[in-house]
Amino acid sequence: MRDCGARASLPSWRGLDAGRASRRIADIPMKQYLDIAALAERLGIKRSTLYAWAEQSRIPHLKLGRLLRFDPDEIEVWLQANRHGAVPEPTPPRRRHGSTNVDALIAEAKREVYTSCHGKPDQDRATRKGDTHGSV
Repeated sequence: MRDCGARASLPSWRGLDAGRASRRIADIPMKQYLDIAALAERLGIKRSTLYAWAEQSRIPHLKLGRLLRFDPDEIEVWLQANRHGAVPEPTPPRRRHGSTNVDALIAEAKREVYTSCHGKPDQDRATRKGDTHGSV
């Protein structure tokens, strides 16, 4: 059995010291951490992407129970570390053969494909239509 009387006579360190400690902690300004929604909005990505990156330890984060929080200073350092050169300006698509006329491109492709040894574009080899000296 416990002796409750002996416990009551022990000096209580929780009384004044605990109060002083809590005041000192309360005087320190608390850093504002970002939650998933705020960081996702700030980065312009989906919340599910942030959850996946945190799970893979690809992004610095704090886990408080089931909650994820992000230190803005650590995120800024992480962004700078993951920065890849400047984004190049998109170049306009190049046009082939300098022509936008589809019919001209098709005619050019036919000329390249159909030669005297491959047959003529107006000749159907299966039925030999267009052949003037055949019996079909």
